[in-house]
Parts: sequence; C-alpha cells; structure tokens
Amino acid sequence: MEYRNNTTGDIETQQQIIAKNPNTSFPKPCPDSVIEDLGYSTISEGVTPSFTPPYESVSKNGYEEISGKWYTKYEKTTATGDAKTAIDNNEANRQRGDRNSKLAETDYLALSDATLTDEMKTYRQALRDLPTTSGWPWNPTWPTKPS
Repeated sequence: MEYRNNTTGDIETQQQIIAKNPNTSFPKPCPDSVIEDLGYSTISEGVTPSFTPPYESVSKNGYEEISGKWYTKYEKTTATGDAKTAIDNNEANRQRGDRNSKLAETDYLALSDATLTDEMKTYRQALRDLPTTSGWPWNPTWPTKPS
C-alpha cells in the first residue's frame, strides 16, 4: 500500500512512514486510518486499461486525484519498430529452445547404429523446418511425434 503525504506530495510506503515517526506507537496490523491521521492519503488502485499481449503492455504512470481520493494511474503502451522486433526475437528464441528439446528427445535414434523410421525422419525434419512455417513464432503448428 502506498500513501501520499498531503503536505509534500511525496509517495511513501507504510514502513517508510513508521520509520519517520519513531516516537509513535503503531498497532499491528496498522490500519490506513492511523496513517491518514498523520497527514497522508491512501492511494487506491486505479483502473488498469485492457491490453492485448504480446505487443501491448500496461505500466504504472504516476498518481491522480479523482473526487478528493488518490489513485494509481496506468498507461497502455504498444510496441513498435525495434521493440516489436525484440519481442518477436525473444519469442522465437524461446520456441527454438522448445524445438531443440524435442529434437534432443529423438537424437539417440539418429545414431549410426540405429535406423530411423521414415515417420521419425519426417518428424525431425518438420521440427527443423518449424521456424520457416506460417505462425512462427507466436502460433507454431508442432508436428506430432511418432510412437
């Protein structure tokens, strides 16, 4: 919980307020009313805007007073350009890690003393080709591992 100092406008936590008042006895748990009596306003959670990942996100953007009460203010951000490319690259790297794990599960079958079935060859090739398929990296269609 955060509080706004009504005199200075500073935002502080309950622990900071208690530390600034060493000669005051605070109940445990300390209700908001005790802090408010020291000249602070409780800051309530504001409305969080809706957003659609992965390119949109929400972050805290200060505080605002509405009808005499203080609220946390949020803003929605949409990634573009390099930021969008970085998000795509991170997801592609994560998906490649999953793909590599699936390939590793069948590596023992590709040893020189083992014979790969045609189905297993097709499966392994499909895993290697995954980054070139539509839907990559956000909605890849994973091939089914043969039994």
